Amino acid sequence: MPPSLALDPRSWAGDARARFAAFADGATPLIASHDDADGLSSAALLARAWDAHRGARPEIRLVGRGENAWDDAFAAELAERDPPALVVADLGLAGRRPAPGAPMAVIDHHVPTGVPDDATVISGYGLAPTPSTSLLAWHAAGALGDVAALDWLAAVGLVGDYGDTADFPLIAAAKKRHGAGLLRETVSLVNAPRRSASGDADAALALLLKARDPKDAVRGGHSETTACDAAREEVKAATAEGRRQPPRFGRRYGRAVAVIRLHSPCQIHPLVAQSWTGRLKAKDAPGVIVFAANFGFREGMVAFAGRASGEADIVDVLARHRPDGADPTRYGNGHRRAAGGTLPHAQWNALMEDLGFGPELRA
Repeated sequence: MPPSLALDPRSWAGDARARFAAFADGATPLIASHDDADGLSSAALLARAWDAHRGARPEIRLVGRGENAWDDAFAAELAERDPPALVVADLGLAGRRPAPGAPMAVIDHHVPTGVPDDATVISGYGLAPTPSTSLLAWHAAGALGDVAALDWLAAVGLVGDYGDTADFPLIAAAKKRHGAGLLRETVSLVNAPRRSASGDADAALALLLKARDPKDAVRGGHSETTACDAAREEVKAATAEGRRQPPRFGRRYGRAVAVIRLHSPCQIHPLVAQSWTGRLKAKDAPGVIVFAANFGFREGMVAFAGRASGEADIVDVLARHRPDGADPTRYGNGHRRAAGGTLPHAQWNALMEDLGFGPELRA
Protein backbone atom coordinates (compact mmCIF):
# COMPACT_ATOMS: atom_id res chain seq x y z
CA MET A 1 0.00 0.00 0.00
CA PRO A 2 1.41 3.44 -0.88
CA PRO A 3 2.70 5.28 2.21
CA SER A 4 0.42 8.19 1.38
CA LEU A 5 -2.63 5.99 2.05
CA ALA A 6 -1.42 4.61 5.38
CA LEU A 7 -3.18 5.94 8.46
CA ASP A 8 -1.09 8.18 10.68
CA PRO A 9 0.06 5.84 13.51
CA ARG A 10 0.11 8.76 15.96
CA SER A 11 -3.53 9.71 15.38
CA TRP A 12 -5.05 7.00 13.21
CA ALA A 13 -8.52 7.23 14.79
CA GLY A 14 -8.86 10.90 13.87
CA ASP A 15 -7.31 10.20 10.48
CA ALA A 16 -9.95 7.53 9.80
CA ARG A 17 -12.76 9.91 10.77
CA ALA A 18 -11.35 12.72 8.62
CA ARG A 19 -11.04 10.47 5.57
CA PHE A 20 -14.60 9.23 5.92
CA ALA A 21 -16.05 12.70 6.37
CA ALA A 22 -16.18 13.66 2.68
CA PHE A 23 -17.59 10.27 1.70
CA ALA A 24 -20.19 10.51 4.47
CA ASP A 25 -21.55 13.74 2.99
CA GLY A 26 -22.61 11.87 -0.14
CA ALA A 27 -25.34 9.42 -1.06
CA THR A 28 -26.54 6.57 1.15
CA PRO A 29 -24.21 3.68 0.30
CA LEU A 30 -24.65 -0.02 -0.23
CA ILE A 31 -22.49 -1.70 2.43
CA ALA A 32 -20.75 -4.89 1.37
CA SER A 33 -19.20 -6.72 4.29
CA HIS A 34 -17.78 -10.02 5.41
CA ASP A 35 -20.13 -12.33 7.30
CA ASP A 36 -17.96 -13.01 10.37
CA ALA A 37 -18.24 -11.16 13.70
CA ASP A 38 -15.91 -8.39 12.57
CA GLY A 39 -17.61 -7.84 9.23
CA LEU A 40 -21.12 -8.17 10.64
CA SER A 41 -20.48 -5.72 13.46
CA SER A 42 -18.81 -3.29 11.06
CA ALA A 43 -21.80 -3.34 8.71
CA ALA A 44 -24.34 -3.06 11.52
CA LEU A 45 -22.42 -0.20 13.12
CA LEU A 46 -22.13 1.78 9.88
CA ALA A 47 -25.77 1.18 8.94
CA ARG A 48 -27.07 2.18 12.36
CA ALA A 49 -24.90 5.28 12.46
CA TRP A 50 -25.97 6.33 8.96
CA ASP A 51 -29.62 5.79 9.86
CA ALA A 52 -29.33 7.75 13.12
CA HIS A 53 -27.51 10.73 11.66
CA ARG A 54 -28.59 10.80 8.01
CA GLY A 55 -32.12 9.41 8.34
CA ALA A 56 -31.59 6.56 5.90
CA ARG A 57 -30.74 2.89 6.57
CA PRO A 58 -28.15 1.60 4.06
CA GLU A 59 -28.73 -1.75 2.43
CA ILE A 60 -26.21 -4.39 3.47
CA ARG A 61 -24.89 -7.11 1.18
CA LEU A 62 -23.11 -9.85 3.09
CA VAL A 63 -20.32 -11.48 1.11
CA GLY A 64 -20.09 -15.04 2.27
CA ARG A 65 -19.32 -18.58 1.22
CA GLY A 66 -17.79 -18.92 -2.23
CA GLU A 67 -18.02 -15.19 -2.92
CA ASN A 68 -15.43 -12.46 -3.31
CA ALA A 69 -15.98 -8.70 -3.40
CA TRP A 70 -13.17 -8.22 -5.88
CA ASP A 71 -14.09 -10.69 -8.62
CA ASP A 72 -16.03 -10.35 -11.86
CA ALA A 73 -19.20 -11.99 -10.50
CA PHE A 74 -19.60 -9.43 -7.74
CA ALA A 75 -18.81 -6.57 -10.12
CA ALA A 76 -21.55 -7.84 -12.46
CA GLU A 77 -24.04 -7.94 -9.58
CA LEU A 78 -23.19 -4.37 -8.61
CA ALA A 79 -23.57 -3.24 -12.21
CA GLU A 80 -27.20 -4.40 -12.02
CA ARG A 81 -27.77 -2.89 -8.58
CA ASP A 82 -26.14 0.41 -9.61
CA PRO A 83 -25.59 1.66 -6.04
CA PRO A 84 -25.14 5.43 -5.64
CA ALA A 85 -22.17 4.76 -3.31
CA LEU A 86 -20.37 1.71 -1.95
CA VAL A 87 -18.64 0.78 1.31
CA VAL A 88 -16.54 -2.39 1.31
CA ALA A 89 -15.85 -3.52 4.87
CA ASP A 90 -13.62 -6.35 6.12
CA LEU A 91 -13.31 -7.90 2.67
CA GLY A 92 -9.67 -7.14 1.93
CA LEU A 93 -8.15 -4.39 -0.15
CA ALA A 94 -7.53 -5.04 -3.84
CA GLY A 95 -6.73 -3.02 -6.93
CA ARG A 96 -10.10 -2.76 -8.65
CA ARG A 97 -13.39 -0.93 -8.26
CA PRO A 98 -16.37 -3.34 -8.10
CA ALA A 99 -18.73 -0.45 -8.93
CA PRO A 100 -16.69 1.87 -11.20
CA GLY A 101 -19.20 4.72 -11.33
CA ALA A 102 -19.95 5.02 -7.62
CA PRO A 103 -18.04 6.78 -4.84
CA MET A 104 -16.31 4.06 -2.86
CA ALA A 105 -14.86 3.64 0.63
CA VAL A 106 -12.86 0.62 1.78
CA ILE A 107 -12.49 -0.09 5.50
CA ASP A 108 -10.22 -3.03 6.20
CA HIS A 109 -7.27 -4.39 8.16
CA HIS A 110 -5.99 -7.31 6.07
CA VAL A 111 -2.77 -7.46 4.05
CA PRO A 112 -3.53 -5.40 0.89
CA THR A 113 -3.12 -6.93 -2.56
CA GLY A 114 -3.69 -3.61 -4.32
CA VAL A 115 -5.47 -0.28 -4.00
CA PRO A 116 -8.52 0.78 -6.06
CA ASP A 117 -8.20 4.07 -7.87
CA ASP A 118 -9.95 7.14 -6.48
CA ALA A 119 -11.36 5.42 -3.38
CA THR A 120 -11.49 6.47 0.25
CA VAL A 121 -9.12 3.98 1.88
CA ILE A 122 -9.17 3.38 5.64
CA SER A 123 -6.75 0.52 6.22
CA GLY A 124 -5.40 -0.61 9.57
CA TYR A 125 -2.62 -2.62 7.95
CA GLY A 126 0.75 -1.57 9.34
CA LEU A 127 -0.59 -0.23 12.63
CA ALA A 128 0.54 -1.90 15.83
CA PRO A 129 -1.59 -3.41 17.20
CA THR A 130 -3.67 -3.81 14.07
CA PRO A 131 -7.24 -2.61 14.71
CA SER A 132 -10.19 -4.70 13.62
CA THR A 133 -12.35 -3.44 10.79
CA SER A 134 -15.09 -2.79 13.33
CA LEU A 135 -12.84 -0.49 15.35
CA LEU A 136 -11.82 1.37 12.20
CA ALA A 137 -15.49 1.64 11.20
CA TRP A 138 -16.47 3.00 14.62
CA HIS A 139 -13.91 5.77 14.43
CA ALA A 140 -14.77 6.49 10.78
CA ALA A 141 -18.48 6.64 11.60
CA GLY A 142 -17.71 9.48 14.00
CA ALA A 143 -17.80 11.64 10.88
CA LEU A 144 -21.57 11.03 10.79
CA GLY A 145 -22.18 12.09 14.39
CA ASP A 146 -21.97 10.75 17.93
CA VAL A 147 -21.47 6.97 17.81
CA ALA A 148 -20.44 6.40 21.43
CA ALA A 149 -23.47 4.18 22.06
CA LEU A 150 -22.36 1.83 19.29
CA ASP A 151 -18.98 1.10 20.84
CA TRP A 152 -20.16 -2.37 21.86
CA LEU A 153 -20.45 -3.31 18.19
CA ALA A 154 -16.85 -2.28 17.63
CA ALA A 155 -15.93 -4.41 20.64
CA VAL A 156 -17.75 -7.45 19.22
CA GLY A 157 -15.64 -7.25 16.06
CA LEU A 158 -12.45 -6.79 18.06
CA VAL A 159 -13.16 -9.77 20.29
CA GLY A 160 -14.20 -11.82 17.28
CA ASP A 161 -10.84 -11.32 15.60
CA TYR A 162 -8.43 -11.01 18.54
CA GLY A 163 -10.13 -12.36 21.67
CA ASP A 164 -11.17 -10.52 24.80
CA THR A 165 -7.63 -10.26 26.20
CA ALA A 166 -6.23 -8.27 23.26
CA ASP A 167 -4.58 -4.99 24.22
CA PHE A 168 -7.16 -2.46 23.03
CA PRO A 169 -8.63 0.16 25.38
CA LEU A 170 -12.07 -0.37 23.84
CA ILE A 171 -12.05 -4.04 24.83
CA ALA A 172 -11.14 -3.18 28.40
CA ALA A 173 -13.91 -0.58 28.55
CA ALA A 174 -16.49 -2.91 26.99
CA LYS A 175 -15.60 -5.73 29.40
CA LYS A 176 -16.05 -3.38 32.33
CA ARG A 177 -19.36 -2.11 31.01
CA HIS A 178 -20.93 -5.30 29.63
CA GLY A 179 -18.85 -8.16 31.01
CA ALA A 180 -16.41 -10.38 29.16
CA GLY A 181 -18.84 -13.30 29.21
CA LEU A 182 -21.60 -11.46 27.35
CA LEU A 183 -19.14 -10.15 24.77
CA ARG A 184 -17.79 -13.64 24.10
CA GLU A 185 -21.32 -15.04 23.97
CA THR A 186 -22.38 -12.42 21.42
CA VAL A 187 -19.36 -13.21 19.25
CA SER A 188 -20.10 -16.92 19.48
CA LEU A 189 -23.73 -16.40 18.48
CA VAL A 190 -23.14 -14.15 15.47
CA ASN A 191 -20.25 -16.25 14.13
CA ALA A 192 -22.28 -19.46 14.16
CA PRO A 193 -24.69 -19.03 11.20
CA ARG A 194 -21.95 -18.45 8.62
CA ARG A 195 -20.23 -21.63 9.83
CA SER A 196 -23.36 -23.77 9.62
CA ALA A 197 -24.12 -25.99 6.65
CA SER A 198 -26.42 -23.33 5.18
CA GLY A 199 -23.86 -20.54 5.57
CA ASP A 200 -26.68 -17.99 5.88
CA ALA A 201 -25.65 -15.17 8.26
CA ASP A 202 -28.78 -13.04 7.83
CA ALA A 203 -30.05 -13.83 11.34
CA ALA A 204 -26.73 -12.73 12.86
CA LEU A 205 -26.82 -9.44 10.97
CA ALA A 206 -30.46 -8.83 11.94
CA LEU A 207 -29.58 -9.42 15.58
CA LEU A 208 -26.77 -6.85 15.54
CA LEU A 209 -28.99 -4.35 13.76
CA LYS A 210 -31.68 -4.52 16.46
CA ALA A 211 -29.94 -5.36 19.77
CA ARG A 212 -29.33 -2.56 22.26
CA ASP A 213 -26.20 -4.12 23.71
CA PRO A 214 -24.60 -7.57 24.26
CA LYS A 215 -27.05 -8.44 27.03
CA ASP A 216 -30.00 -7.73 24.77
CA ALA A 217 -28.39 -9.73 21.96
CA VAL A 218 -27.92 -12.79 24.19
CA ARG A 219 -30.88 -12.57 26.58
CA GLY A 220 -33.41 -10.32 24.87
CA GLY A 221 -35.65 -13.13 23.62
CA HIS A 222 -35.11 -12.29 19.95
CA SER A 223 -35.98 -14.92 17.34
CA GLU A 224 -32.63 -14.20 15.73
CA THR A 225 -30.87 -15.24 18.94
CA THR A 226 -32.68 -18.58 18.81
CA ALA A 227 -31.69 -19.07 15.17
CA CYS A 228 -28.04 -18.25 15.90
CA ASP A 229 -28.02 -20.62 18.86
CA ALA A 230 -29.36 -23.49 16.73
CA ALA A 231 -26.59 -22.86 14.20
CA ARG A 232 -24.06 -22.83 17.02
CA GLU A 233 -25.14 -26.27 18.22
CA GLU A 234 -24.82 -27.64 14.68
CA VAL A 235 -21.32 -26.22 14.32
CA LYS A 236 -20.30 -27.37 17.79
CA ALA A 237 -21.06 -30.99 16.93
CA ALA A 238 -19.21 -30.78 13.60
CA THR A 239 -16.20 -29.11 15.22
CA ALA A 240 -15.95 -31.80 17.90
CA GLU A 241 -15.72 -34.40 15.16
CA GLY A 242 -13.15 -32.37 13.24
CA ARG A 243 -10.90 -31.94 16.26
CA ARG A 244 -10.54 -35.70 16.48
CA GLN A 245 -8.71 -35.78 13.16
CA PRO A 246 -4.91 -36.05 13.53
CA PRO A 247 -2.38 -33.57 12.11
CA ARG A 248 -0.06 -34.73 9.36
CA PHE A 249 3.44 -33.41 8.62
CA GLY A 250 5.34 -33.02 5.35
CA ARG A 251 8.95 -33.43 4.31
CA ARG A 252 9.76 -29.79 3.61
CA TYR A 253 8.95 -28.17 6.95
CA GLY A 254 8.70 -31.12 9.32
CA ARG A 255 6.65 -30.35 12.39
CA ALA A 256 6.64 -26.61 11.64
CA VAL A 257 3.74 -27.03 9.18
CA ALA A 258 0.83 -29.39 9.82
CA VAL A 259 -2.27 -30.19 7.75
CA ILE A 260 -5.49 -31.67 9.12
CA ARG A 261 -7.90 -33.30 6.68
CA LEU A 262 -11.62 -32.63 7.24
CA HIS A 263 -14.87 -33.38 5.42
CA SER A 264 -17.80 -31.28 6.60
CA PRO A 265 -20.45 -28.98 5.08
CA CYS A 266 -19.85 -26.66 8.05
CA GLN A 267 -17.12 -24.04 8.09
CA ILE A 268 -15.16 -25.70 10.87
CA HIS A 269 -11.69 -25.51 9.30
CA PRO A 270 -10.70 -22.20 10.96
CA LEU A 271 -11.84 -23.49 14.36
CA VAL A 272 -9.98 -26.79 14.01
CA ALA A 273 -6.79 -25.07 12.83
CA GLN A 274 -6.91 -22.65 15.76
CA SER A 275 -7.46 -25.45 18.26
CA TRP A 276 -4.18 -27.12 17.23
CA THR A 277 -1.83 -24.13 17.12
CA GLY A 278 -1.14 -24.19 20.84
CA ARG A 279 -0.72 -27.96 20.93
CA LEU A 280 2.04 -28.37 18.37
CA LYS A 281 5.70 -27.42 18.76
CA ALA A 282 8.64 -27.56 16.38
CA LYS A 283 12.35 -27.47 17.18
CA ASP A 284 14.43 -24.80 15.45
CA ALA A 285 11.33 -23.01 14.12
CA PRO A 286 9.98 -19.57 15.10
CA GLY A 287 6.46 -20.96 15.28
CA VAL A 288 4.04 -23.51 13.90
CA ILE A 289 1.50 -23.21 11.07
CA VAL A 290 -1.57 -25.46 11.11
CA PHE A 291 -3.74 -25.78 8.01
CA ALA A 292 -7.15 -27.41 8.30
CA ALA A 293 -8.34 -28.51 4.86
CA ASN A 294 -12.06 -29.12 4.37
CA PHE A 295 -12.88 -31.36 1.40
CA GLY A 296 -16.63 -31.30 2.07
CA PHE A 297 -17.28 -27.57 2.21
CA ARG A 298 -17.57 -26.75 -1.50
CA GLU A 299 -17.97 -29.27 -4.29
CA GLY A 300 -14.85 -29.69 -6.41
CA MET A 301 -12.82 -27.40 -4.12
CA VAL A 302 -10.69 -27.60 -1.00
CA ALA A 303 -11.35 -24.81 1.50
CA PHE A 304 -8.46 -24.39 3.90
CA ALA A 305 -7.68 -22.16 6.86
CA GLY A 306 -4.28 -21.59 8.39
CA ARG A 307 -3.47 -20.44 11.90
CA ALA A 308 0.01 -19.70 13.21
CA SER A 309 1.80 -19.52 16.52
CA GLY A 310 4.94 -17.57 17.38
CA GLU A 311 6.57 -15.72 14.49
CA ALA A 312 5.37 -18.01 11.72
CA ASP A 313 4.00 -16.11 8.69
CA ILE A 314 1.20 -17.89 6.81
CA VAL A 315 0.87 -15.27 4.07
CA ASP A 316 4.58 -15.57 3.28
CA VAL A 317 4.53 -19.39 3.21
CA LEU A 318 1.49 -19.48 0.94
CA ALA A 319 3.03 -16.87 -1.37
CA ARG A 320 6.23 -18.90 -1.74
CA HIS A 321 4.29 -22.05 -2.58
CA ARG A 322 1.50 -20.54 -4.67
CA PRO A 323 0.24 -23.11 -7.22
CA ASP A 324 0.18 -22.05 -10.87
CA GLY A 325 -3.13 -20.46 -11.72
CA ALA A 326 -4.29 -19.88 -8.15
CA ASP A 327 -6.87 -17.08 -8.06
CA PRO A 328 -5.22 -14.21 -6.14
CA THR A 329 -8.59 -13.14 -4.73
CA ARG A 330 -9.19 -16.60 -3.23
CA TYR A 331 -5.75 -17.72 -2.15
CA GLY A 332 -3.29 -16.61 0.50
CA ASN A 333 -5.07 -13.50 1.76
CA GLY A 334 -5.55 -12.51 5.37
CA HIS A 335 -3.16 -11.89 8.24
CA ARG A 336 0.31 -13.14 9.03
CA ARG A 337 -1.16 -15.48 11.64
CA ALA A 338 -4.53 -16.21 10.01
CA ALA A 339 -4.89 -16.82 6.27
CA GLY A 340 -6.10 -19.46 3.87
CA GLY A 341 -8.12 -19.80 0.73
CA THR A 342 -10.02 -22.07 -1.64
CA LEU A 343 -8.42 -24.13 -4.41
CA PRO A 344 -9.67 -26.51 -7.08
CA HIS A 345 -8.50 -30.06 -6.52
CA ALA A 346 -5.63 -29.96 -9.02
CA GLN A 347 -4.16 -26.80 -7.52
CA TRP A 348 -4.58 -28.13 -3.99
CA ASN A 349 -2.70 -31.27 -4.97
CA ALA A 350 0.08 -29.11 -6.42
CA LEU A 351 0.29 -27.13 -3.17
CA MET A 352 0.53 -30.30 -1.09
CA GLU A 353 3.25 -31.69 -3.34
CA ASP A 354 5.26 -28.47 -3.11
CA LEU A 355 4.91 -28.46 0.69
CA GLY A 356 6.13 -32.07 0.80
CA PHE A 357 2.95 -33.87 1.84
CA GLY A 358 2.04 -37.35 0.69
CA PRO A 359 -0.98 -38.80 -1.12
CA GLU A 360 -3.08 -38.97 2.06
CA LEU A 361 -3.73 -35.24 1.69
CA ARG A 362 -4.50 -35.19 -2.03
CA ALA A 363 -7.99 -34.65 -3.41
